[in-house]
Amino acid sequence: MTTEATTVYDVHCHIHETPKSFKDLDNEGQTVYCVQATKYSDWADVLDLKTQFDKIIIPAFGVHPWFVERVQSGEIPSTWASELRQVLMQHGGIVGECGLDKAARNATSLIPFEPQVEILETQLGIAHELCLPVSLHCVRAFGVLADMLRKLEKSQRLPPRIMLHSYSGSPDMLQQMFLRGELGQRIYVSFSRFVNCRNRAKSEECIRIVPAERLLVESDLHDASSTAAALEAAIALVAEARGWDFSQTKKTLAANSRAFFKYF
Repeated sequence: MTTEATTVYDVHCHIHETPKSFKDLDNEGQTVYCVQATKYSDWADVLDLKTQFDKIIIPAFGVHPWFVERVQSGEIPSTWASELRQVLMQHGGIVGECGLDKAARNATSLIPFEPQVEILETQLGIAHELCLPVSLHCVRAFGVLADMLRKLEKSQRLPPRIMLHSYSGSPDMLQQMFLRGELGQRIYVSFSRFVNCRNRAKSEECIRIVPAERLLVESDLHDASSTAAALEAAIALVAEARGWDFSQTKKTLAANSRAFFKYF
C-alpha cells in the first residue's frame, strides 16, 4: 500500500455496497479507503473488495446500531461476536461501523436503545482485546457514549484508537466529554462533506478544537465514483477552519490517517 504524503485516506465509506462503481478504483492509486461493513451479511462483501483491491482497501467489520434488531431476531446469528473476532484475527482491519443512535427507526418505531448499548460494548471489548482501532457512529447519544468510554478508561480497557466518524455533536460536548484525559489521547475525529457541511460554522469550530494530529476526513459515501469530490470538499473544510493551505492540510491528514490505522 502506498504511504506517500500525497495519499488521500477516506477513513470511512461504504463503497462495497455499489459494485458498479468499482471500475473507478485504482489499485495503484493515491486514495486509500477504509470500507466499513455494517450488518454482518456484508462482511464477505468487504472481504471480496479487499481481495480485489488489496493495496487500497482497509477493511472494517462490525454491527451498526441500525441493525441490532437483526441480532435480536436471529437474522444475525448469536455467534456474530465470535465470528467478528475470528474475521479480524484472520484478515486484519478495524472494528466498525458500530455505535449508538437514539434517532434510528425501523418501519414503525424507534430502534431499541439498550440492545445497541450491549452490542457496542461487545464490539469495544473485541477492539480492546485485539488492540484494534474502532470507528464509531453516534447520533443523539453522546452522553451515553462518553460514559461508556470513560468506564473503559477507568478499567484500562479502551481500544487503542477511537474514531468519532462524521462528528455531529456540539463543540462543547467534544471538548468536555471526549478530548480530556487518557480517552482524549486516543480520540480521532473525522469530518465529511455529507454530514459536516450541513452546519459549516459548528463543524469548523469543532475542527479547531481537535488536536491537529487527530483530525481525519471521510466521504461516508456508498459510490466510489463520488468519493473524490467529497474528500476534496472535506479537506477544504478542514483547511479553511484551521487556516491551513490545502496541500499542507492534505499531508497532515494523510499522516494522521496512517497513525490511526497504524499498521496500514
